[in-house]
Amino acid sequence: MSNEVGLENKVRDAVKLLTELQQIDDELKDIAMERGDLPEEVERLNSSIVESEAFLESRTAELQDGEKAIIDRRKELEEALDKQKKLQQQLYAVKNTREYDAVTAELTFVKEEITRCETAITATTARKAELERLLDERHTDLTSVRAEHKVKNADLQEKLSETAEDERQLMQRRDAVVAKIMKPLYAHYERIRKAKDGRGVAHITDSACGGCFAVIPPQTQVNIRKLMDIVLCETCGRIIVP
Repeated sequence: MSNEVGLENKVRDAVKLLTELQQIDDELKDIAMERGDLPEEVERLNSSIVESEAFLESRTAELQDGEKAIIDRRKELEEALDKQKKLQQQLYAVKNTREYDAVTAELTFVKEEITRCETAITATTARKAELERLLDERHTDLTSVRAEHKVKNADLQEKLSETAEDERQLMQRRDAVVAKIMKPLYAHYERIRKAKDGRGVAHITDSACGGCFAVIPPQTQVNIRKLMDIVLCETCGRIIVP
């Protein structure tokens, strides 16, 4: 008889703790719902800001490299054009075919260098214009995102400050309750709670599981109400309490 009483007391204590734990988690969920999607929105905007800043830094560096490249190619072009002019003048002063061929070959090389520089300047200038457009667009977008982030983060901080104390007290209560629950039972509760929309415990409702509404056999209902054992719903896995 004493063993039965002891078991009943253990089951009663476990049911009481699990019921309290579920109530606490429901209140914590309500607090989270009050914040809505603000935490996710703030985090998304923050990630967008970080990504845009990295983009701007990278493209700004590319733009600066391009501007430097244009200056270098223009300098090379000026030198090549100057050399071409001198070589063309030398053609009038050659004394034989060998000298003529040498000057002509060098002139051909210089003309190729001029073409290379002009092509590079054209391509880099086009890329520079594209980068300037991209940077202007991203700067505009970043300004807008930062403004939205500022507003939503302020809203979030206000909501956090309103609920911070309640949440802190609830977490303290939760830790105290969890410390008293058998680890395997708590582990099962947590697994089901996370998988079943925040509810690891369900009450008997009209002879059914209050979580999934699966019908509970009459004798099982009796055992639950008499606190004879910890019973799990055969359909959803929730811990059934009276």
